[in-house]
Amino acid sequence: MKSEKLYYLINFCDNFFFSLATVTYGVYAVRHGQLEAYQLILIGTAMELAVFMAEVPTGIMADRYTRKGSILIGLFVMSASIAIVGLSPTFTGIGLGMFSWGIGYSFISGAQEAWLSDEIGETKANKAFIKAAQWQMAGGVLSIIPSIVLAGINPRLPFITAAFFYASLMFFLLGHMPEKGFIRRASSMKGSVSILPEGFWSRLKTNHLMFIGIVTSVCIGVTMETSMRFMPHIMLNLQDMPNIPFMNYFTFGMTGDAESSELGWFGIIKGGGYLAALFGTFLVGKVVKTERLLSVSRALTFSTLILGLSALVFGAANGFLLALFSYWLLIAVEESMYPLRVAFVNRGVQSSERATLISIISQSSSFGEMSAGPIMAIISVARSVSFALITSAVASVSASLLFAKSSFPLKENEG
Repeated sequence: MKSEKLYYLINFCDNFFFSLATVTYGVYAVRHGQLEAYQLILIGTAMELAVFMAEVPTGIMADRYTRKGSILIGLFVMSASIAIVGLSPTFTGIGLGMFSWGIGYSFISGAQEAWLSDEIGETKANKAFIKAAQWQMAGGVLSIIPSIVLAGINPRLPFITAAFFYASLMFFLLGHMPEKGFIRRASSMKGSVSILPEGFWSRLKTNHLMFIGIVTSVCIGVTMETSMRFMPHIMLNLQDMPNIPFMNYFTFGMTGDAESSELGWFGIIKGGGYLAALFGTFLVGKVVKTERLLSVSRALTFSTLILGLSALVFGAANGFLLALFSYWLLIAVEESMYPLRVAFVNRGVQSSERATLISIISQSSSFGEMSAGPIMAIISVARSVSFALITSAVASVSASLLFAKSSFPLKENEG
């Protein structure tokens, strides 16, 4: 199998498996785990803390030893983590599972993008990132109905099934994933400890794209953490959530009408978000010229502004449909932005440091999410969940201003 197609397969499967487990996560955590709003966001903070701590070490490992090995380890850890969530519907169990999932994600983040860039080249890879995002969304859409059916039979089944699939993908890649473009660096472990601070700070001083990528990733992380963690609480507490008749037939009569309707709505929320994101990535692929930095910068300026405004509307919404559509727009924009954010910094990067530098962007998002979690949890208790969401929207609006400012020197350089 060609490297590019294999990369699409990895992205499709990864999102299919994760979505299979998490489509009904909100109902599972709130109804079966009895979690409060602040506990939901603290679990998210724990996951992002794991990503923040592990991103750079795992990126260095992928750069120094093996991209493929890093991806395989990540899939193994993610499989075990999802299983823990399904086996223990408690604050501790779900928190532990999500924390370890963050570690597993860190092994894959950066490594798969660096692997593809080595195999097919930087320019082709930047274009492939957008198409891979489309495959991701397709995987998410196709997981909706199976997830609802499995959750209707037993709320733990989606997690256990996803864990099995993650392990299966790991064994498949073990035998079918090439690694021909990667050249292992012949240096000592002692050198690997010192390379990050020196290499990172020197690059930060001379490459304004990395600086912008880091700061804006922190801002985006603040907005997304608050919106995604509070979503189950907001949706389940809006009084005008319509009832979906006959949903208990999809769950083989094993749940009551009310819970069946909630499962259905969370499937619709997730599926609608994926479809909107799929449309967004197609639009980005048609409109944005990834080989031109100015085009990418302008697209990110517009996207982060829409992201902030969507979070603002989501937080202020007092009706289910307004909250639903604003959340869909929020997810669509964020998913469409990620390949552009990678393409924004993936320029002129040495192969031996590519995974580490891309991981730093993900680490920056995790830092924003990790930092926002406790603060927004406190704000939600002291004021309200809506006020916390509106506050978080300011961060993405600020990021759009930074992307806008970055386009001026780019315009001069690109003529």
